[in-house]
Amino acid sequence: MRLLICGATPLGAYLAAHFRFLNQQAVWLVDAQTADAVTRAGGIEVRSPSVHRRATDVRVTTSPDEAFAAEYDAIFFVMQAYQTASALSQMRRHLKAAPPIVALQRGVGGAEQIESAYGVGSVIRGALSAVISSPIVNKQWALENVVQMGVGGVGLADDHPFSREIAALLWAAYLPVMLDNGRDLQWSALLWQLQANAVPALVDLSADDVYNSPSLFAIEHRQLLEALGIVQALKVRLIDLPDAPINLLTTQLQTLPAALLPSRMVRTPAPPSLRVELEFGAANSEAAYLNGAIAIQANDLKLRAPINHALALALQDIAERRALWSQFQRSPRMLEALIGAAGG
Repeated sequence: MRLLICGATPLGAYLAAHFRFLNQQAVWLVDAQTADAVTRAGGIEVRSPSVHRRATDVRVTTSPDEAFAAEYDAIFFVMQAYQTASALSQMRRHLKAAPPIVALQRGVGGAEQIESAYGVGSVIRGALSAVISSPIVNKQWALENVVQMGVGGVGLADDHPFSREIAALLWAAYLPVMLDNGRDLQWSALLWQLQANAVPALVDLSADDVYNSPSLFAIEHRQLLEALGIVQALKVRLIDLPDAPINLLTTQLQTLPAALLPSRMVRTPAPPSLRVELEFGAANSEAAYLNGAIAIQANDLKLRAPINHALALALQDIAERRALWSQFQRSPRMLEALIGAAGG
């Protein structure tokens, strides 16, 4: 198939390499620094329980004009969620009608932006539980190397004519895939992705450190309970994703005493993605599509989500240089004060 991958992320590197292994006609749209690194390295080296191999002759481009001028059977959106609007703006200059766009991004909101640009039926909603990473060098992913932990996979919406063909392609790339209702999959994944993410990011500690701190875990616990309440108010059917027992997580949150949760609660093995953003010095934050999505839905439902709202705003303020990360780093009391001021 003729495929375009949009986004300089570890998932983008993983797909570019595996599509090359599968002899697909794939183009990967990235920034100049990533393109140079991949060229110098002679391709992308992939390490996983199933594969240790270098993909050579990976076709990369840094030109949106060149990328979007060609014809494709599918386009994969794997960029950060906050980069979606910019990518769509560039696409619209060349593609008045688009092939199926597979939205494999964290959080909620990207698929809606795609539908707003290209109409209902233009997007195949995806939900991620796969753990794929790259080394960080000089505050940048070294995407010429990509590591898959061998856990997790992808959920895809089952309501698109092209869904099963995309699912087969991802299975061939060693990503377990399940098909189900796209909206339910995305909100289920959101709950999984909220775990050990915003709190470790703000205080610049590991997930284990947060879970071993009674005061920090109290905030973590309350943000998850708050999010679960909003997801349930939306009447979402929570769905287990590959290696992501989301229904077990919700049962534990609702039934186990808070004192027992840190040692017994199922957890995502993924590193805190929001902390990586702050380490990069990114000018924006996916928190708007994670904790922020909970706060937005709470407002629409005339409910409250003060903890998720406060976490999203704090991370966005740091990314946009309205606040200093150093105020929160290794400072649980600062975070506690923030949550208290927010009414949480």
